[in-house]
Amino acid sequence: MFLIIGTKFFSWGSDLTIQPMRCSQCNVVAPFKILKGMRFLTLFFIIPTIPLSGVKNMVECPNCGAKFLQS
Repeated sequence: MFLIIGTKFFSWGSDLTIQPMRCSQCNVVAPFKILKGMRFLTLFFIIPTIPLSGVKNMVECPNCGAKFLQS
């Protein structure tokens, strides 16, 4: 039997940034979506089992979907 494990950032709730930001992937300037969540160890890359970090903020580009950890 194989146990396939991985990590994934699971988010809950979102908000828009106040000021527009420039995406380093697609170069668009727009208000990004702020995602609040945690990184988990997952089974089969779907089922969260063990939290690997505290609550963090991540921003997501509205154009290309690239995600960046917000400091």
